[in-house]
Amino acid sequence: MKEIIVCLHGFGEDHRVWDDFIPTYTWPFSVVSPDYAGWDDCQNMSEYAQKIALALPKNQAWHLIGHSMGGYIALAIAKEFPEQVKSVVMLNSTVMADSEEKKLNRNKTMEFLQKLGTKAFIGPFVPNLFSVDFVQQNPEVIKSLINRYQELPASGLVAASKAMRDRSASLDFLASTPIPFLFIHGDMDALVPLEDAEKATNLSSIHQLIRIPNAGHQAAYEVPELVHLAIIKFINSVHV
Repeated sequence: MKEIIVCLHGFGEDHRVWDDFIPTYTWPFSVVSPDYAGWDDCQNMSEYAQKIALALPKNQAWHLIGHSMGGYIALAIAKEFPEQVKSVVMLNSTVMADSEEKKLNRNKTMEFLQKLGTKAFIGPFVPNLFSVDFVQQNPEVIKSLINRYQELPASGLVAASKAMRDRSASLDFLASTPIPFLFIHGDMDALVPLEDAEKATNLSSIHQLIRIPNAGHQAAYEVPELVHLAIIKFINSVHV
């Protein structure tokens, strides 16, 4: 069976996030990057997964790479379509559910977006995804991303926030699935605790954890070479 790489973007971004990463490197299979930032009709991660899977080739095996929220969707696709999924890369993502504090923050985000819109939200949001040093040293990158994403539909961000808030933990699935998962964690990621990735990878010997030094929640921007190398080594090991 032929294989394909499916890149799934995170919250507050769209498929263009991969345009800043994918073309720079060589990949073993063709790459697709669905865009669902504007979707406001998905109530949960399962609905995102099913809708995305409908557009993917059924005669090919899928290597999923999910950044942040994209990782939650990749996890849901692996649950819904295990026969299609060959591997999953959780890039700055987690299989844990939101804490009560984070759920409250999701609610605040939804209220903010509904009242003030995306433009007011994206400006403060984007810099928090990066390490402090990267933000200070790359102001043009931050400015470019803010400008790029400030027109995302607020309704899509609200729907995504709700789906992220309501998702459940998937430790039982990670413990039993034959699908290998790679967790790539930025050591300066303020949004995903290292303990989450450690707990997940300790559930089965087929799962792996790669820690990326000096990187925040956007490791593919901050240390792209290391992220690419980790992904390629993982996919090649699964492919063999």
